[in-house]
Amino acid sequence: MKRLDLQHRATTVFPQALPLPVAAGMALLARSAMRPHGGWLLLAAFALAGLALWTLLEYLLHRFVLHGIEPFRTWHLQHHLRPEEPMRTPLLFSGLLLLALVFAPMLAIGNQWLATGLALGLLAGHVAQEIAHHALHTRPDADSHWLLRRFGQHRLHHLHYSEAAFGTLTTVWDRVFGTVAPQGDKPGA
Repeated sequence: MKRLDLQHRATTVFPQALPLPVAAGMALLARSAMRPHGGWLLLAAFALAGLALWTLLEYLLHRFVLHGIEPFRTWHLQHHLRPEEPMRTPLLFSGLLLLALVFAPMLAIGNQWLATGLALGLLAGHVAQEIAHHALHTRPDADSHWLLRRFGQHRLHHLHYSEAAFGTLTTVWDRVFGTVAPQGDKPGA
């Protein structure tokens, strides 16, 4: 029982503590890419593009990888069966993947602004998704209207419509691709 208590405390602290070192790392990375004439604005634009791109990637990964490709499908099914057990991608793995697949190629073609901005936006999106997903499973009584709406869709995804409501941070891509979970009557009710 002690192990479970410790595990619960660790998973509760993890998402809330995560943004601090990530923000520090992102600030250092951004500082290294700055130029005195308008660099912040360009970097911010690419970071926002990276954040928007993350929401699409998260939707596509959730829908087609976690619900379609083994062994990820089986692992994700366990999360559906036991949603109280956290399912996370280690930030170190995600960070290295971002460096390898986004930052390094963009830097290699000579665009440090695009490389840094996209990497920052994607990483910020991943961190936000981890925090939001954790909150969706631990804080269904939150005061946030946004979080309550997301909780409703996420709950429908887990309990009734596993082929709908794939977005964690937004329903934009569910709307675009026609996978918003229906409200109201549930199947079999």
